[in-house]
Amino acid sequence: MSWIRARLRNPLVLLGAGLTFAALTGVLAATALGTSQQQPTTTVTIDVATGATGPPGPAGSPGAESCPDGYTFGAVVFNTPGGHQQIATCLKD
Repeated sequence: MSWIRARLRNPLVLLGAGLTFAALTGVLAATALGTSQQQPTTTVTIDVATGATGPPGPAGSPGAESCPDGYTFGAVVFNTPGGHQQIATCLKD
C-alpha cells in the first residue's frame, strides 16, 4: 500500500492516469454514439428508361440522418438499364 502512496505523490503519474482515463472515455463515447445508423422508413422506386441525360445538379453537403419537418428519411431506388442504384435521402411527406 505504501508504494501506491509513493507513486501517487508524483504529479506526472497523476497526469498520465488522468489523460489515460480521459482518452478511454472519449473512445467509449465515440463508439457508443457512432454505431447507430437510421434505416430508411420508406422506399420509392423510379423506373428510368433510356433517353437523354440531363445536366448534373449541384453537389450537396454530406448530411446527417435527420430530416426537416415535413420530410421522412427514406430510400430511393432507380431502376436503370445499367442496374439498380439506391440512395438514402429525405422524402417529402
